[in-house]
Amino acid sequence: MIGGGPAGMTTALLLARAGHRVSIYERDGQLGGLWASRLDDGGWFRGDNSCKVYQSTYHSTPALFELIGTRWQDHFTARHDLNRDWLRPFVAACTWRDRTILVGAYLQHRLGGGRFHEISVAEFLDTRGISEGCTAWMRATAMGGIAGTLRMTMWEFFHRIGTNVAGILRDGADPLFWNSRPPNAPDGFVSAWRAALASSGVRVHTGTPVSRLEARGRSRGVHLVTDDGQRHAVDALFLAVPPPALGALLRDSDEPIAKGFRLDGADLDAYLGESVYEHLGISWFFDRPLPRDLPLGGHNVRRGWHPILVQHDQYGEALEPPAVGVVVGSIAVDTPFRHHRLGTLASEHPFAEIAQILWEDERLVDPTLPPPFDVELTGISSATQIVQRGPLPIAMDHLDVFLATNMHGQAPYFTASLESAIQAGAIAAARFDPRVERLPTGKPPARPLPWTSAAAPSCAEST
Repeated sequence: MIGGGPAGMTTALLLARAGHRVSIYERDGQLGGLWASRLDDGGWFRGDNSCKVYQSTYHSTPALFELIGTRWQDHFTARHDLNRDWLRPFVAACTWRDRTILVGAYLQHRLGGGRFHEISVAEFLDTRGISEGCTAWMRATAMGGIAGTLRMTMWEFFHRIGTNVAGILRDGADPLFWNSRPPNAPDGFVSAWRAALASSGVRVHTGTPVSRLEARGRSRGVHLVTDDGQRHAVDALFLAVPPPALGALLRDSDEPIAKGFRLDGADLDAYLGESVYEHLGISWFFDRPLPRDLPLGGHNVRRGWHPILVQHDQYGEALEPPAVGVVVGSIAVDTPFRHHRLGTLASEHPFAEIAQILWEDERLVDPTLPPPFDVELTGISSATQIVQRGPLPIAMDHLDVFLATNMHGQAPYFTASLESAIQAGAIAAARFDPRVERLPTGKPPARPLPWTSAAAPSCAEST
């Protein structure tokens, strides 16, 4: 397994529990991927690379947590209500014309009409005459990736929103849960997950980047070459890395492996470039409690650069004094939107200046907010997202090489979430060995994500 994030950890655990000998190679010094917080040498929280949310509509994550010997309720805390904090304000911001257009499009999609598998959210907003108030809410709906929201197809958008709204209408509320503690703290779920991997016999190699893949002659296996020059023979290979790392690895690997993805050179770079979702993680630390809670996403999630800011009061015990509170935020630095006050692009500012501007924006809306006494920049992180091209085509008839991210196109969630990663990893494990334990996935999408090219393979053929 190359990649030790939630998708790779899921695949590894399920295969090991089915009796396979599994090794994880992770370039970072710890497991957890995007879900691992940055902790200092004393174990104090220093930052997350983005805001991490858990939703009550998830099915696979609770089952996975049972396998690692814990409960999701022990690791997440409810902080917001989608009915109160999202659905009602969204409906109020939409005109009757907006509602008619959106409901009509959704019904057309459910009946199998329209081109919603090909139309991006950005294109839909530009061509359907949606009002600015409604547009602002749609840009912010993903709660963690404005760039990702606009690039996803309307089919993906309808699936995501339809799942949330169904939960709201069924239960009267749909809570959003946030980490109750850093996941990689000693009592966090990533730590429990790693312990479960160890007890299942999974060998973990952290701080071990893989630089090259080589075919093993007549064998269906592969040689992994790590940065220190060591060659490791494996019988089957699972790739659970974000697009930039995958692109670099394939470019430096044997030609038969790279060509197994059916996209050469520029075409592969174009696909992976569209599939990447990058965001800057920022944490603001305070030596006094915030007098008023931040709203869901912060005061400026619907304007300007559309940042996502979330108040994490529950992290109090994980903060090094004098810190008593922290606000975790993320922003797509390559957003095409200009700042509502400055008229500049986020990419025109250094990261530290972006952090300063974002908190100034919050204080302009609510002057009672204190200034932070410390700010941590986590840096740019990459997640995986499927866009209009569909799943990444792979035809490895000669090698046992599998994708273990949602780029394989069979997980019903298409943005960077814990549920998406766990489902993607579980599906990859089952493709290799149908005997592995199956995780519940809830109701699948109405239709599989199709290819826009007639020459491209189906999801079943590609994996």
